[in-house]
Amino acid sequence: MKFSQQNIDFLTQQFDRMGIPEEQREDYMNIMYDFSQQVRHIESDNNPLAAAGTTSAKGVYQFTDDSVNTGLNRMGNLGYDEEYRQGISQNPAEWSDEQADSMFLSNIFAQSGSDAYLNKIGGGDAQARQDAYYKFHHTAPDEATINRVNKMMPTIQDQVVIEQGSEAFL
Repeated sequence: MKFSQQNIDFLTQQFDRMGIPEEQREDYMNIMYDFSQQVRHIESDNNPLAAAGTTSAKGVYQFTDDSVNTGLNRMGNLGYDEEYRQGISQNPAEWSDEQADSMFLSNIFAQSGSDAYLNKIGGGDAQARQDAYYKFHHTAPDEATINRVNKMMPTIQDQVVIEQGSEAFL
């Protein structure tokens, strides 16, 4: 699975806005897809029916009930049409993959300061993935989440430690 055409069009608009050169866009698109998949697996093991035990978070990206309307508003501000947004349930467990990705992408791209991180991610910066995850998606991670991030979204430092056989980051 890759991004739907709806989300490819959205990312293309964002790449235009950010001044990403045409010759780099395919790589950026693939890296953004990989990043989104890492977040899905960290948050829910990519299970749309996953639900947190301590909050209202649910779905593949674990959006809370309170964050759904914010996400829908951000989608509107970034150009997703009204009809498309109206088709998105208030319950993240009911979202299609396309809808979940739309909410995730628009939520991150709409936040102040995210362009610098997203540009680094698109350029292959592994540390920027973790930094963006903590700054724009999961702002209060517990130890278990941090361990999942280090395992599923390793930085160069994490990879060296893992290759040396340490369990410190696992």
